[in-house]
Amino acid sequence: MNVLSDSRERVIFYANKYVGLPMHDVIVVGAGPSGSFAAMKCAEYGLDVLLLDSEKFPRDKACGGVIGEKGIELIGGDVMSVVECEGTGNDFFYDWKYIGSLGTHQYFVKRRRFDHYMVGKAVAAGAEFMEGIKATCLGISSDKTVVRTTAGDFVSNIVVAADGINSTIGRSIGLSHYDDICRYASIKAEVDVSHAKGRDLGVEDPNRQRTYFFSDLLGFAWVVPNNGSVNVGYGSTVSKANDLKARFHLFLAKLALAPQFERGAQIPFMTTKRVYAERVLLTGDAGGFVNPWTGCGIDEGIAASEKAALICKKAVDAQEYSPAILSSYQEICRESIRRISRRGRWIKALDRLVPKGAGLPFWTEYLVRRLRGIA
Repeated sequence: MNVLSDSRERVIFYANKYVGLPMHDVIVVGAGPSGSFAAMKCAEYGLDVLLLDSEKFPRDKACGGVIGEKGIELIGGDVMSVVECEGTGNDFFYDWKYIGSLGTHQYFVKRRRFDHYMVGKAVAAGAEFMEGIKATCLGISSDKTVVRTTAGDFVSNIVVAADGINSTIGRSIGLSHYDDICRYASIKAEVDVSHAKGRDLGVEDPNRQRTYFFSDLLGFAWVVPNNGSVNVGYGSTVSKANDLKARFHLFLAKLALAPQFERGAQIPFMTTKRVYAERVLLTGDAGGFVNPWTGCGIDEGIAASEKAALICKKAVDAQEYSPAILSSYQEICRESIRRISRRGRWIKALDRLVPKGAGLPFWTEYLVRRLRGIA
């Protein structure tokens, strides 16, 4: 008998308990962009894939909905059919004063529509999708993994955890951000606006993102154009986020926008100590694949998921699922992990050095320029 559990529940392996249950090659837990992309790529490799998510689709997420060229290229196909608009750059403000611009090619999406599209791609590739089913814990034995859910147990050779910052799968194997302070808190609203209002906000004609930094906030705010609306958000490190919603509403009022369709979320700015374990790989927010300087995770997560699918294919072909084999995922993600960790350490140091409620030093504007590459 082998037992592995999280703090709430445990899976106990008894002889013959799982006889007759379908044995999947891969179970992907979490059907956000990273999870759906991992499921799609695994299915394209010919693997038997089950994709699970706790919510019913389509559903929204608290996210700026910004994708870079790398992400669009990796997704491929007709992804432009769910892009609201293309952006030509990002304009930066410090205490409402314009400080410079960055000429980046960006793609803006509404997560409700985009994520539904990504699930469809996974299903079209051959993955089985089950929604409205929450994973509650993970068990690992010498010959299988068991994902326990609100709809029963599911069995596979490998599990890909893509179930977010508070990953149930990650917690089950001791690789989680659950008790970690290295995270942002954020809140966003999707606000309907006219084309004229979009121009007044500076995000239409041409389509551009606006990013706002403030001398008394260890974080930033954003305004992103969409088709007939704007995505407006506000975020800071968790330790400085006590009055985040009130500040967000003041920010909206300053822009003469009414709060609509608000959602909150937390985002990691460091990776987990490892992104693999026996029979488990972590991707997306579950593994911490997020750009710490922007809070954007779609590009990083999809890139990691492409690598995760490749490792799943190799493991299934070899019928070998030990950490010694799956550690190659850590190796091929090493460059990304190092970049995220290096940037995350900057944020972590600032979070510790700056007291709650204190104004940031006079040189913050200079740092913003340097870190954004505009000075």
